[in-house]
Amino acid sequence: MALVALAVAGLLAGGCGRRTPPAVVLDGRPRLPDVEGVVQQVSFTSVELDGGRRYRITRDLQCFSTSTLQAVPLLERQGQYVQMGVDHGRVVWMAAVGGVVPVTPPAVYYRGELVRVSRAGAVFRDGTVVALSPELRASLSKPSAARGRVLVRIDPARHVAVGITPS
Repeated sequence: MALVALAVAGLLAGGCGRRTPPAVVLDGRPRLPDVEGVVQQVSFTSVELDGGRRYRITRDLQCFSTSTLQAVPLLERQGQYVQMGVDHGRVVWMAAVGGVVPVTPPAVYYRGELVRVSRAGAVFRDGTVVALSPELRASLSKPSAARGRVLVRIDPARHVAVGITPS
């Protein structure tokens, strides 16, 4: 009897330790990234973002384009600005936002349909959520602020949008 109880306890403990990370739903619901930045190095087992931030990759990673929501190759994200959902240090989803344009200061451009501005930032129809610089947040609170289809300029060092213009 003691052996059976021990075996059952072992099975339960093993099952409780394994948790399937939640999949991101790509239906336009806002996706709040846990981390974002420029991919410095990427492999099938890990990704390193600017600033030396390193994360492990889950076996069932969802890697997709923010604008099309279509799957994109993980290894081709090097040098791109991405948003990621992370669960216990492991990347569950990675959204490719765009390449870094080598201007001074560097910039990333994202085009989308701005739906609203929330506490988290600018929310787009495809589910992308971009944090806003304080200056941009103040200008978007005005009635004349850009809405609908816009071009967003992201500062990849600060991880915030610094400009939004109608497109």
